[in-house]
Amino acid sequence: MSFTFTEPTEWWLEVAPTRAEWQQNQHHSTLNRSWAAYTNLLCLTAILSWIKTEYAPNASSLSRAALDSHWEFVDGFTITAGTVRLAMIPTDETAGNELDVPQEWVDIPSWAADYYLATQVDVDTNTVRVWGYTTHQELKTQSRYDSGDRTYCFNAEDLTRDLSTLWVTIQFCQDAQTKAEVAPLAELSNAQAGNLIQRLGDASVVFPRLAVPFTLWGALIENEAWRQRLYQQRLTGKLQIRLSDWLQGRFTSVWQPMAAVLSPQQVETAWGAAARGRSENRLTDQSRNAVFDISRVKVLDFGNPPNNDQVALLVGVSALDETDVSVGIKISPVGDRLQLPGAVQVRLLDERGNEVGQASAAITETIQLQFSGQPGERFSVEVTCDDQCVTETFEI
Repeated sequence: MSFTFTEPTEWWLEVAPTRAEWQQNQHHSTLNRSWAAYTNLLCLTAILSWIKTEYAPNASSLSRAALDSHWEFVDGFTITAGTVRLAMIPTDETAGNELDVPQEWVDIPSWAADYYLATQVDVDTNTVRVWGYTTHQELKTQSRYDSGDRTYCFNAEDLTRDLSTLWVTIQFCQDAQTKAEVAPLAELSNAQAGNLIQRLGDASVVFPRLAVPFTLWGALIENEAWRQRLYQQRLTGKLQIRLSDWLQGRFTSVWQPMAAVLSPQQVETAWGAAARGRSENRLTDQSRNAVFDISRVKVLDFGNPPNNDQVALLVGVSALDETDVSVGIKISPVGDRLQLPGAVQVRLLDERGNEVGQASAAITETIQLQFSGQPGERFSVEVTCDDQCVTETFEI
């Protein structure tokens, strides 16, 4: 990591994203939240390293487990240096017209910070820019509150733009009044919290932070145990593809017939060739006849936003008997393309997220796995192409 400055008043920090960092951020209910967690982690890593190097060697942030349960619901993080808390809300917007802070970071007492830093991340150029700051008190008294998305919006012209003054202020004005009073949150009983967790833990509730009054929401997620339960509930309630529905002829529109996605030659040989690439999956059984009663294909887009890097995820399923089901997984180029868009890795995960099989292939190859399971068992297929990852969750 390196630090560069085009203007002395701003921090420009360079980061080097890795595939491991992206893969570690897949434990969220949607791909959007996974991507948000990834960009938050990039910012946190860069800014915490810079502060520890230049200002406060003992600066710290929350544990990774705590951060994941925050990032499932809201962007942002805090860094503590001595008795001072700094809050950053990364954004990929380049206009720089205002600092937007989710209400959670302002009106939840234990989340509120002394200073709020305007932060921009650009994944394409691997840079993080910190370009201004304000205090909690100024944010509460001078900003515009957007009730639609529960955000405090602070005009850029009212920010202190010279970052070189921040640490001078922290060091020499320790008695400065930085925080305003906040309204008390609701007092929740265990039963009330349990009801909220059950309701908001459904992954079909896209924006749980907006689904109930803020006093209830803030009280729920301020409690670490309740927040972790809600986070785990949303992972458990993640929308899954039920292969038993496929055997009954029921499919969602994103899972198409093979002929709609693959070339005629690919359809003809879909399950005929043995898997290529390296496979350590003990569940794989290439001695079986790799022909399935039902096969469906989904096109996976890689990139942000999705671009031409696409692969076809082919899933086949057959009922072996009353208790066992055979499942096949195959990765192929899309349509008439002759090769995959890059190096591809596939991981087979059990319902707890543990790896139970994996295979990889070079650009010109396909990947195929086959295993058996029983109705009700869950598994995930994680497909990584270059530095991007997509995860699909299934129930047999």
